[in-house]
Amino acid sequence: MPVETGSETLDTILGGGLPEGRTVLATGGPGTGKSTLAMQYLQAGLDASEDCVYISTEQTVDELQDSFSDFAFDLEHEDLTITSLHATTGYTVDTGGERELTLETLEGGQMLGGDYSAPFEAQYIKKYLEQFAPADRVVLDSVSGLSAMGENQDVFRRTILDMIRLFNGEFGATALFTAEESQSDITRDSVKAVAASDAVQFNTHGVIRLWREVIDGDTHRFIEVVKMRGVDHDTRVHEVTFADGGVRISPRMRTHPGEFVPSNYMSTRIPGLDTLTGGGIVLGGAMLLEHDGQASPHSILTNLMVEAIERDMAIAIVPPVELPPKLLKEIIDDRVGDMYEMMANDRFFLIDFANIWQNTRRNVFKPVEHQSDDPETVFGTIDDRRGDRPILTIINVEAQLPMLDDDKLRQMRFWEEENLFDARDTSLYFFNEESMTDELAAFYQNSAWQSLKTWLSDNGLQYIKLEKAPNGYLGSTRLVEYTDEEPYMQVQNPPGVDGGRE
Repeated sequence: MPVETGSETLDTILGGGLPEGRTVLATGGPGTGKSTLAMQYLQAGLDASEDCVYISTEQTVDELQDSFSDFAFDLEHEDLTITSLHATTGYTVDTGGERELTLETLEGGQMLGGDYSAPFEAQYIKKYLEQFAPADRVVLDSVSGLSAMGENQDVFRRTILDMIRLFNGEFGATALFTAEESQSDITRDSVKAVAASDAVQFNTHGVIRLWREVIDGDTHRFIEVVKMRGVDHDTRVHEVTFADGGVRISPRMRTHPGEFVPSNYMSTRIPGLDTLTGGGIVLGGAMLLEHDGQASPHSILTNLMVEAIERDMAIAIVPPVELPPKLLKEIIDDRVGDMYEMMANDRFFLIDFANIWQNTRRNVFKPVEHQSDDPETVFGTIDDRRGDRPILTIINVEAQLPMLDDDKLRQMRFWEEENLFDARDTSLYFFNEESMTDELAAFYQNSAWQSLKTWLSDNGLQYIKLEKAPNGYLGSTRLVEYTDEEPYMQVQNPPGVDGGRE
């Protein structure tokens, strides 16, 4: 069962909270909110009548009281134990009169009493902390303070493992460690590195990263969950501000509530994609689908056509230039219905801007070959012939480029919406972004109600991202897979939805 963090938004990002009985690392530079988040986590435990332990390697109890004075944290709570430890030079029983690193509290208390202290070694740190067991929640702030025991990676790694086993095992606690991140751009094996040691992030169950950036002259704080084993967590970046209760993580919602959210959607027939978009393609709206020329948009288009026919809609398509007529007809015949029969019944209309189809069928229009078939006339004819049926228009923008310049494309886009489409009609525009001018691409992006982008990564995986929408998981990037069964395409569910899979 997840352990609540004290931040409702962070709990949502994590699918409920921190994994119970595990240790998670919060890493970031000074002033990013690590300690505040850690104490907020403990305060949530105190509010639930849980036993909590705060171990500081950087601040005394008085300094912590001062640091948290602006927050509604109860550092005097009877269920909260605060202790500190750090490395300082001193004498141990075995040093023979020579000074070495010793273990003391930040208030100056010596671990062995008298004139001697314990060596600053893992076994003595563990022995000192065992007195505070058991506990429900533990914070170690920060792990960086333990790095004073030396530069040996193996020693530090074993120490971290000892701390994790101590807190998760003997304490029975869910633990949150903090650590400084001095170089936030370093990554190793696709995981962001922390200044304390690779051992910290690779030995903990999860990593939460906090950092600061200057946005248009103002400093903003950010948070992201870099990893969380076994949890299909939200990977999107959120912003951090401070409030009485600790850190406030925003936005909790990224899409419009209430009156701005449409109620009618047309399914894409791809469950994960419907979930990502908040229901599918908005009926009566316009969706933009951008691709990189490598990731195929065709499965999405085909499934939309299947859905349109089942809804008794008409279809008008400006076909993709990369699909030859024979192949496109085979796909439509196999998945959607007999294309020529649908044309004969005014259910299917094809606008051949590329001038590669034979004009021997009803409802095949060739605006390039026949001067009388200008785009306005073509779409007007389609509007007359479709009768009372709503229509789905699927328009490959690149196919229009040989005949229509940028200004004409903009005029056509608005003319269609003003003169043809009604509240029942739905449009999808798609193009390879590399084939468009920045200005024209921006025009279609701005005029779309929803915007999707799909691409092939350097490692050969296809992803899809919801870039604009009134609903759904805005900004979320999901994996695309292809299958041998309908709908022949799967989209990884957004984080927290059915384990992330269909």
